[in-house]
Amino acid sequence: MKKVTAFLAALVLCLGTICGLHVFVNNHTRFDTHEFGSWISQYKFFAADRIKANMDENSILVLGSSEFRHGKKMSSHPVNLFKNNALNMIMVGAGYYQSLFHAVELAAVEEGMQNRKVVLILSPQWFKSEGVLAPAYASRFSEANYIAMLRNKRISKDTKDYILKRSKTLLVGDKATLQRVKKYEKVFLKGNATFSEKQYVRFYRKFLEEKSKISIFAAAKAKAIHKYNPKKKGKEMEPEWTVYEELAEKEGEKAAKGNPFYVSDKVYKKQLLPVLEKKKGSQAGQCYSKSPEYRDLECFLQLCKETGVQPMLVMMPFNGYWYDHTGLPKEERQRYYENIRGMSAAYGAELADFGDEEYTKYFFLDQVHLGWKGWLRVNESIYRFASKNEKK
Repeated sequence: MKKVTAFLAALVLCLGTICGLHVFVNNHTRFDTHEFGSWISQYKFFAADRIKANMDENSILVLGSSEFRHGKKMSSHPVNLFKNNALNMIMVGAGYYQSLFHAVELAAVEEGMQNRKVVLILSPQWFKSEGVLAPAYASRFSEANYIAMLRNKRISKDTKDYILKRSKTLLVGDKATLQRVKKYEKVFLKGNATFSEKQYVRFYRKFLEEKSKISIFAAAKAKAIHKYNPKKKGKEMEPEWTVYEELAEKEGEKAAKGNPFYVSDKVYKKQLLPVLEKKKGSQAGQCYSKSPEYRDLECFLQLCKETGVQPMLVMMPFNGYWYDHTGLPKEERQRYYENIRGMSAAYGAELADFGDEEYTKYFFLDQVHLGWKGWLRVNESIYRFASKNEKK
């Protein structure tokens, strides 16, 4: 009898602890809007519920890749430019995050988007002939977001089928995750799951949700992300773009110091100079006009259409100085630009077209990432796109 009593007492304490932790974490994962928005962390990207909880009418979802991590000391980087502005960019993306991941991310969070607009910053490097690589996609795959996508009733079966088939192909190297994905398909899409499969998915989904909440709470604490303060409000004032233009020119000129690629001199000396001869003409045969990535991007745009979210594509240019050196033909670069222009027009997406900025000095920090003027141009296009919604 004593053993039974002890067991029941332990069980009650355990359940009480779990419930208490659940309530505590739910009440402590509303963060400072700008700190949370600019926080680049996979814990955040995988926590769709927490992203939704931290969005308001001034938030705009901005999806991209590794550019968010670069140039944070520039006055034109969004971390600095919008620090005291009412506009709050919810940034999602790091290296290897591409169109397919972002389609799933959007599907998972769109319900909480008060500003029904989304920005997708396109890197030309996504559109290599092989598209997103399987190991890269697997490393960025969020099961919780994927389940949320499957459960989103606004998304058509055809779109879900495409994401499902593409994901199963790219997850072939991760057998454990692939087996669970197949269960999710049976439970949420086909409706032919067994009782045991339904119970397994039900339990595992709850486990993923709780794990995500606890992980983002712990990670935010470690990163010293401040809690939400309703009294702290940004200025509803458009940035002085001409002032920032002058700053970008000065900062770029100082950092580049006249190197032939107009990128950071530190990057030039450490990364480019040692490989200049090796890279010369190395991309003469590369193709960026035909890639599975275009179909993934089309899926993203179709998902926007089905959910009623208005997209803006930010078409980043190739670094003309660098890609001339590596031998990628201008004709091939132009074909990429025309492909994106055609897709945006076909789906009614707004397009921030920077195809004519290939040779703009200080547009790039390095071979591919946005620099002083690049970030300024992109931020201005995002601000104007987001502001249109506020005036309606």
